[in-house]
Amino acid sequence: IPARVNAHVHLDLTHIGPRPFERVKGFVPWVEMVRTERATDEPGIRASVREGIRMSRAGGVALVGDIAGAGSTVPGNELERFEMRGASFVEFFGLGNRQQATIDAMREALDSVRPKSTVMHSLQPHAPYSAGLRVYDSAAIQAASHPIATHLAEVPEEVEFVRTCGGPFREMLERIGVWDDSIRDDFEGHASPVEHLAPTLGPHVIADHVNVASDTDLDILSQKRVRVVYCPRCSDYFGRHHDFGPHRYRDMMGMGIHVSLGTDSIINLPGGTERISTLDEMAFLRARDGTDSTTLLAMATTGGANALSFDPSLFTFAKGPVAGVLAIPGATLDDAIAQAGEIAWIT
Repeated sequence: IPARVNAHVHLDLTHIGPRPFERVKGFVPWVEMVRTERATDEPGIRASVREGIRMSRAGGVALVGDIAGAGSTVPGNELERFEMRGASFVEFFGLGNRQQATIDAMREALDSVRPKSTVMHSLQPHAPYSAGLRVYDSAAIQAASHPIATHLAEVPEEVEFVRTCGGPFREMLERIGVWDDSIRDDFEGHASPVEHLAPTLGPHVIADHVNVASDTDLDILSQKRVRVVYCPRCSDYFGRHHDFGPHRYRDMMGMGIHVSLGTDSIINLPGGTERISTLDEMAFLRARDGTDSTTLLAMATTGGANALSFDPSLFTFAKGPVAGVLAIPGATLDDAIAQAGEIAWIT
């Protein structure tokens, strides 16, 4: 099979390793754990990204959509150093009266990187509960022809914040000292995170997760031609099917919405994990949903390349250059996906 694409991953969190999630405590304590334990010094970030690259290659991955961390261009530079194709989305936060400072910081980040044929440097307004609408609009303008990414419709706390400006995320913003009353100007009255971001959405936006989507949301995503990245094992790890019901990725594809596969970070993967691979996401969906193998193959190859604006022919056996060819055990494609066995790089 062709090499894999992982369209949403956090390589800089690799050093944290797999961790349990306690649903009874909710999402915010988990976020606080990540904020406390993630590397913030350049040597630590570099080492974590390098380990993430190693584990990605062990998983047959040749292209990543990496969320680079808050304001950091270090992960993208590390992708270049170790010749991993990727889109490096530098993460930014800024609500209310902090938005202009965030917009200025995004500009400085992009100005500091040089164009590279194998690595695309772009931006990621973090999420609707952490980045204002002006930040989203400016990110799209500054990124120019490149896509931007964002976490969207991921957690119940996000839905509550968008509707009321309250709940655990409001409490967290107050606790870390970034709440101001002007934040309300962007919020309240929206039925969903997708509706909240609708004015800023378009084919330039990669929406990561989208664990909850009403029929109205699907219409918006379809009309705006948003690209969705679904991380199945991450969604299952957090129990989002209990919060929102089954993920609607098949409904999305049925409406022509582009859906590809990601893994999110190693934190949500099983203990003892030795690779970060969308082959394992394929196996999960094949076992749980009986999803067609050729559909899964496309979601983790050409689909992911298209989402990240890379040449999809690199992930086919068409004439010309390829990103890589893998051998995996199995008499048929169905068998190979079901087994998700050891991966060997042929080229």
